[in-house]
Order: sequence, then C-alpha cells, then structure tokens
Amino acid sequence: MLVVLMLMTTSSAMAQEAKFEVIDGYRYLLESDTKTATLFPKKEGKYSGDIIIPEKVKGNDEVEYVVTSLGDRCFYGCSGLTSITIPSSVTSLGEFCFYGCSGLTSITIPSSVTSLGGSCFQGCSGLTSITIPSSVTSLGVYCFQYCSGLTSIIIPSSVTSLGAWCFEGCSGLTSITIPSSVTSLGGCCFEYCSGLTSITIPSSVTSLGLECFRGCQNLETVYFEGKYCKSNYADLKIPTTSIIKVPTEYLQDYKDFFGSDYKYIYGWNPDGTGDGTKPVTQCATPSISYESGKLKFACETAGAKYHYTITDTDIKSDALSENGEVSLSAAYNISVYATADGYKASDKAEATLYWINANLDTGTNINMVKTRGVVASAHDGIITLSGLDNGEVVKFYATDGK
Repeated sequence: MLVVLMLMTTSSAMAQEAKFEVIDGYRYLLESDTKTATLFPKKEGKYSGDIIIPEKVKGNDEVEYVVTSLGDRCFYGCSGLTSITIPSSVTSLGEFCFYGCSGLTSITIPSSVTSLGGSCFQGCSGLTSITIPSSVTSLGVYCFQYCSGLTSIIIPSSVTSLGAWCFEGCSGLTSITIPSSVTSLGGCCFEYCSGLTSITIPSSVTSLGLECFRGCQNLETVYFEGKYCKSNYADLKIPTTSIIKVPTEYLQDYKDFFGSDYKYIYGWNPDGTGDGTKPVTQCATPSISYESGKLKFACETAGAKYHYTITDTDIKSDALSENGEVSLSAAYNISVYATADGYKASDKAEATLYWINANLDTGTNINMVKTRGVVASAHDGIITLSGLDNGEVVKFYATDGK
C-alpha cells in the first residue's frame, strides 16, 4: 500500500508540471515549473478573425504564466485568420505554425523570436509583407513555400541559412538580396519563383542546394559575389538564358563549372570598383616545364594558382581496331591557365609531354633501357622544350620538311 501511495503521489506531481487549459477561448499548455505557456490549436474548430495573443495568462490555479511560444500547428489551416498580434514574450514559432493561413495578409514578428520552424508560413498565399527581426538566425525548410502573394522580403543579417524549399513557389517575388551572413542555401530554395528576375548571392555562401532555381524561368540576372564553391553549377537549374555575373578573377572557373550550355557568363567587380566592362589586368600565361620526373607550372603574376587538365592520347573510348593492332603514342596533352586574386584569368597554355626511350645504344638488357619525359610547348611564337639532357641536340622542322 505504501508503494502504491508513493506512485500515486509521484504521478500526481508529474501531472501538475504540464497541463492543457482553455483560457479566453485559446488553448494553452501550461508548464508549472517554468511558469510558461505555449499556445496550441483548438481541439475543435479553427482560430479566426483578428487575434491578439496576450503576454501573460492566468490559469485555473490563479498562477500567471508567460506566453513564450506558438506551438506546432498552432494556426494550421486557419484560413479565416485575418490578422495577429504576437507579444514580445514569444521566442519561437513552431512547425506548420501558420500553415495555410491564406487570409493573413501581413505579420510582424517580434524581436524576441529566434527561430521560425519548418513550414511556418507555408501556403500563406495572401501574405504580401512580413517583417523578420534581426534576432532570427535561420529560416526553416518550407518556411515560406507557396506564399505566392509575397512580393518582397528583407532577410536580416542575423540569418545564416535558408532551409530547403524555403521560398519555393513564391511566384510574386521579383527580386531578393541575400545577406552576407548566410553560409548555405538549401535544396530547391527558390524553386518555381517564376516572378524572380534577379538575385545576388554573397561571397559568404559556401553551399548551394540542388535545383535551387528550378522553374525560375524569368530569372534574367544572377550575381555571384564570391569564389565558386561547387563543381557543377548546372545542378542549380538556373535558366541557360540568364545573364550570370561572376567575379572577374574567377570567370574561367565559373565557365568551366557551369558548362557549355551557359553562354552568358560575364566578369564583374562585386566591390563596385568596376562594372565588368572596364579593362581588368589579366593574369600572366603560365609556362609548362618538365624536370626530375615532375611537371612544373610557373607564372609571373604573384600568388597565382594553376588549373590544369591532362589527357592521354592513347586512351580512347569506343575505338576500333580491324587488324588487332593498336599504336601507342606515349604522349600526354597538357592544358593549364592561372588565376590570382584581383586578376582576370590568364590565357590557356598548352603543351605535350612525350615519353621517349633513352640509352638504347648502350643498353644490354631490358633493365638498362629507360624512358624519360620531354615537354614541348609554344606560346607567342616561342617554342620551349624541357627535360632534355645537357648538350643534347634538337632539330626543328617546318611543315614543309625544311
């Protein structure tokens, strides 16, 4: 009997820690230990009309509770909700909080709120404006999905990430500036924003989600302020007709990573010192040499970095041999260009690395016969050979054999 009594006492104490109560027509979860209240959806029916949420409520126990959050699905499907006032005591808006509140035209979020839950305003098609305070650090997945009436939005500099599908279907958005605090854009972030005509992506963004701009058929101009941050920009699904502006020093990198389908990629200067049409100093064309078993690139521009490709002419796919013999050329084609901060990408330098036999005259067995590399390159009318032995004689022939 003592054990049963103790269990009943414990259960009673636990039951008093949190309880649901309806106060002035609103359903709250009251936390007795913290004296806080969370607004929840009605058990029957939907909230509607003009709603003013109080900062404090008094429970049946005559204790005051501070309203600190709007719970998950609090106003889910409340299409009759026309306006709402949120007190400064609220710090979070739960997932699906205003989902489908199509009658809501504007809302001001107090500066006490630090997070917007996933799908928070999803389907609020009547929402034309919203004020997001600088206390918010992230916009959850589906946060403003299908807010087709939203024509503009100011994202505060406190936000560091935009969740996947965050603005999907916001067809009324015509332009948006992402603050330099954002480090990532989620997948499908601006998918089907058909009214979006321009967007600026700051240099702080280091991660771009797949299909970020799918269905943005009216996107005329995309500005990238920073260095390329992924290998296949075609995955973003930016329309191939869009004009893409990128920092001049990374122009060639962006062209390579977007691919040949994107023909309107131009250099510009994000710091405002130029518009991309003015002359920009070009990085010096690198030289290619071979020494001691290693390829070497060099450039007169300080701090240059080298972007190279090497292809083996012996390796061919879908080749055909009618007599069962394949000739090996033992040659490698090399292409390289240089980039440096503050400079336009250099011209490409090209060379061929040949593997040739050495010591054939003196070799008495296979272990004594070696191969060595010789690199041949030409630039501005100058032919350069590297990898030769000291005193080795080289002859050059014109195409007519002279």
